[in-house]
Amino acid sequence: MQWITSSHVHLDRVATPWLISRFVDPDAEFVFADDASAIADWPSATPIGFRGVPPISAHDTDGTAFAKALAAYSLTDPALDRMERIVAAGIRHALSLPTPDHETADEALLGAALDKLGLGLGVQLDDPDHLLCARPLYDAVYTVCQIACLDETTREQIPKTAARVDYLRNALRLGSTPAEMWG
Repeated sequence: MQWITSSHVHLDRVATPWLISRFVDPDAEFVFADDASAIADWPSATPIGFRGVPPISAHDTDGTAFAKALAAYSLTDPALDRMERIVAAGIRHALSLPTPDHETADEALLGAALDKLGLGLGVQLDDPDHLLCARPLYDAVYTVCQIACLDETTREQIPKTAARVDYLRNALRLGSTPAEMWG
């Protein structure tokens, strides 16, 4: 399937294509346009991140494009919900918006990191390469969110040594992956 978004992707328009490729359309093809008028040139493409263009419009008072994609495709993974809060924190960081009371320190930190790393990728790379190179970064954020969703007992037992990698890989395989929990 084809998807279209504005050129010069950043944060929400990187996170949302990551989400779509990973959980909605593994064969997704992304087209980049200078403005929303190009949507007419790609009638079979689903728009992402254009102001006021459903189903996945740009971030606004109704939420991030990432949140709108979660809703549009009925994705109910708690780790993705956590990830959306990080994306929203990154947008607030990028736009110097006030931090809401409910935002955690981890959300603010990871959101700011996505903003800064996305800026660097955006300067270095064109849009298709930006999406490609950002995939492992967003995969890692998703894994961090999956770890945060593990039960308290499992999280308390995470080793502080090199053994934590094997421990967490095993913990995630034993019931904390989306396919096992929600699939």
